[in-house]
Amino acid sequence: MADVAPPHGDRHSWLEHPAIAARYRQRGLIDGLPWDEWAATQWGEPARKSLQLSCGGGDRSFYLFERGLSRWVDGVDASEEQIAAAERRRSAYKAPGFCRVLDANAQTLRRGVYDLVFASHNFHQFVALEHVLEQARAALTPRGLFVIEGYTGPSRFQWTDLQMDLVRALLSAMPDRLRLLPWGDVKTAEGRPDRGSVAAVAPLESIRSAEIAPLFERYFEPIAVRRLGGTIQNLLFNGIMRHFGDADPDANRHVEAVGSLESLLIDRGLLPSDFQIMIGRPR
Repeated sequence: MADVAPPHGDRHSWLEHPAIAARYRQRGLIDGLPWDEWAATQWGEPARKSLQLSCGGGDRSFYLFERGLSRWVDGVDASEEQIAAAERRRSAYKAPGFCRVLDANAQTLRRGVYDLVFASHNFHQFVALEHVLEQARAALTPRGLFVIEGYTGPSRFQWTDLQMDLVRALLSAMPDRLRLLPWGDVKTAEGRPDRGSVAAVAPLESIRSAEIAPLFERYFEPIAVRRLGGTIQNLLFNGIMRHFGDADPDANRHVEAVGSLESLLIDRGLLPSDFQIMIGRPR
């Protein structure tokens, strides 16, 4: 069976499956709207200025501008290469604002400038969480909102026993053909990685991720929180996502069953959510 080409060999992470991504987006809605559209309803107009932390190439910021959700888009990132790419995109979008090289772990943001400061799927790579949160709070206008979307689960991927037990049980109910790892073994569990090994491959990866949610509440009053999932799905589908083809009814049943169970356990408060959207006002 290991010689059979998977239907989606380029599909690796859980969110690359369209049905899983659709559930993720649905769980992220606030009053039926994505968080960026919902934020605009709180002001009754677009953000006058927004700032994206660790903006990379600026895709999310320019999406906000293109959709009319922010009139001015700034971004900061520690990578000169990423900032150069972001500024090229700015020229293409003709978007007012700037993207500049800045390590938010250590440097100061302008005070009282932004209606919206946000981080999208990268806040788990910040080391100086207290400094970054303090700076984000200070950078907001009186009506400003701070948003984190992304991974807030166990630091350095130190999965809980419950997570791993649930994944092991769910994998045992799947046929072998859906559990084949790239090297041909059948996946029976997801292990807890060695902290040092994670740090060696990616020094900042989920370095203090478990502290994000409690620290967020220290600096901001939460006004909307959405628990997006990933506590089971992220682990279970790691290494085998490529076998879950869209046209495979059996694979789709397992995708739906795993997603429904995870949502139920999270919504009943029996399981934390490793991915969240958190929106707050400064305390």
